[in-house]
Amino acid sequence: MKKFLSINGIEICVDDTEEGENALLLIHGLTGDKTTMYPIRDMFKDDYRVITIDTRGHGESTRPKEYTIDDHADDIHEIISELNLEKADVLGYSMGSYIALRAAEVKCDDIDHLVLACTKPNGKTSSVARLLKEANLDITQVSQEEMMGVILKASLAPQSYEKALNGEFNIDEILNGEESYELNEEEKAAEDASLADFDNSNDYDKVKCKTLVIGGEYDGINPPELGREVADGIDGAEFELIKDAGHLAFAEQSEEFQKVIKDFLNQ
Repeated sequence: MKKFLSINGIEICVDDTEEGENALLLIHGLTGDKTTMYPIRDMFKDDYRVITIDTRGHGESTRPKEYTIDDHADDIHEIISELNLEKADVLGYSMGSYIALRAAEVKCDDIDHLVLACTKPNGKTSSVARLLKEANLDITQVSQEEMMGVILKASLAPQSYEKALNGEFNIDEILNGEESYELNEEEKAAEDASLADFDNSNDYDKVKCKTLVIGGEYDGINPPELGREVADGIDGAEFELIKDAGHLAFAEQSEEFQKVIKDFLNQ
């Protein structure tokens, strides 16, 4: 069920399956929204109450002119509270993993399991902005088609890339979700600015919840060694490498991705 929550002075849109004893909150990646996380939602909805969200600045949520990763982190805890959850498992993908980790560094008493998929410890800007800059493209001016072309090469394992070129792998559907909530130039700039010079590596010691970090073998956006660095920094964290997958490991190797997370959540 879709609902709007009043969070920290703005409206946050969430989609809540509302069924299941344990709650799993999913946080999407850059330029994404709740619908881009539906493939992961569908992996777990039979066993968990799955909550997908539009982070501030995205989807159907309020789009402030400026915000920070700390604002995102505060929103996560408020969402858990507003939904009257004592605790939730939190899974963040790409940009969502930076938010999820920052939220856990703020406090862990309402987070049970933390899953960080395709993550990195810090960055001067978003990984996508870096790739676009290397391709001489401006994130605030680039078309969705141009952005997808750059992301495609960096996102996929070789065999997945070949399938995408042959039309066997619908990359647009995966990246754009079920509905279209594109950001305009100002909104893209605000999104990119929210990740400027973020650094989660200074507060690893504050993460007390059980943590799993997942990397994709061929991830050119957030290479797996960066995820391993995060796992090595968090006491007791596990690291799992998904073979023959890139940044879209959840789609390229969906069964393995699901199994690794289910095994972890069932600990």
